[in-house]
Amino acid sequence: MLDAVGPCSQQTLSEELRIDRSVMVGLCDDLQQAGHVRRERNPRDRRSYAVTITDTGRQRLIEAEASIPLFLDGTFHTLTPDERRQLAALLSKLLGI
Repeated sequence: MLDAVGPCSQQTLSEELRIDRSVMVGLCDDLQQAGHVRRERNPRDRRSYAVTITDTGRQRLIEAEASIPLFLDGTFHTLTPDERRQLAALLSKLLGI
């Protein structure tokens, strides 16, 4: 999400990703410690921080996205293509996408 829309507050990230705010703080802590994101004062609201993806984080994102098709094929190999489409449609409906 950060790569697509740019810097966001932790609150916005937790809302958009449907993650509890306290969990998001821990995730951001871990990602910052690993060098994948950085936190800076939000120029629009000095009380909050804007979370920004780093070059290292962007590279890890590329690697993770490249591994998704193989992971999905391995996970859902017992489903037919029609069943996979149906599952995707149902999950999208549940998530309101």
